[in-house]
Amino acid sequence: MEPLFPEDNSGELEALALELISKASRLSGTMNEDTRKAIASFLRPMNSYYSNLIEGHDTHPIDIDKALKNEYSSDKLKRDLQLEAYAHIKLQSIISEEIRNGENSINPTSIDYLKSIHRRFYEHLPETFKEVKSKDGLSKIVVPGEFRVYEVMVGRHIAPFSEKLHLFTDRFEEFYNPNHLTNKSKVRRIISIAASHHRLAWIHPFLDGNGRVVRLYSDACFMFENIDASGLWSISRGLARKNEDYKSHLAQADLTRYNDYDGRGNLSNSKLVQFCKFFLETAIDQTEFMFKIIDTRNILAHLKSFTKLMVNKGDLRPEAEFILSDLFLKGKISKIEAMRITNTSDKTLKITIDKLTEMGLLTSKKESISMMYYVNYSVKYSPMIFPGLYPGNKEVEMYSNI
Repeated sequence: MEPLFPEDNSGELEALALELISKASRLSGTMNEDTRKAIASFLRPMNSYYSNLIEGHDTHPIDIDKALKNEYSSDKLKRDLQLEAYAHIKLQSIISEEIRNGENSINPTSIDYLKSIHRRFYEHLPETFKEVKSKDGLSKIVVPGEFRVYEVMVGRHIAPFSEKLHLFTDRFEEFYNPNHLTNKSKVRRIISIAASHHRLAWIHPFLDGNGRVVRLYSDACFMFENIDASGLWSISRGLARKNEDYKSHLAQADLTRYNDYDGRGNLSNSKLVQFCKFFLETAIDQTEFMFKIIDTRNILAHLKSFTKLMVNKGDLRPEAEFILSDLFLKGKISKIEAMRITNTSDKTLKITIDKLTEMGLLTSKKESISMMYYVNYSVKYSPMIFPGLYPGNKEVEMYSNI
């Protein structure tokens, strides 16, 4: 699977890595910590939606939202897709927490960690998702967290022989280990995230679920390098929206080198360069997209329009706009502040607070002697507050359910 790192004499990949670092940093500094955490949590269902969409599993955002509330469909197929989405959301949350609390002691490129991603994802999947067809056409059961013992073919790519997998995975862990002396450069490590994304998919270590593991692995690497803007962007949305290009670049990077000018390894260096370029450009595109989405002026305007609609429907009182706007700007406000900015009585405020809580747009917690209100967002209202996160046809359907 050499080369493991693209030889790019043009310097374009280094420039893209630097640009990604810069734009992720800019995105991270756009808001207070509480609002950032709330939006990151709100975005996980979207990441799940797009990652599963790449695999051909189109779970409606409304159904994902219901799964988060433990409301599962009586239809078995739809329920299975809800369970799959929930498993992804839960695991991404766990990965984020353990990396941020691990003081970089976790190595996302380690084989043990990759196996743990696979195990924790599959442990929560329905049994129907654990049965697959092997290369010989027979039904096989996926063992969570265990490498395959059967042979597989992905498109035209014949994955490494199962008995030799350890040679490839050991080399993968050694080469891409971010703590290794050869990987001191942050720019090199960022380019390696792109390169290792393909090489892990090329190894195809698990019988099934490799695509999801590879994307969760990439998410973990971005978190490890602290360029995921605390969860404000994800590579899955970008890859899903360019799904045909993504899979084409993956397949092209599977090819052996063309001639003596195409690198020094078995695989094509030029195609690996092209894949890394596509991957990094997609990542940059997503940071830019999210920067526009969460722009303060845009969000405040959307909150104003949203509140107006809800007032017209009789679901909210007009003063809800001031609470939602202050929560976005500050992350949390006290009950006393809420009464001040709404200029309402305790009884009237309670009506608004209770309704916002019911809608998933606010959470409450008592701190010392003060009641505090925290920012929160719901998938259900994303087309109104964060338009553009999901495909247009899905947002139209979501909007009709508001």
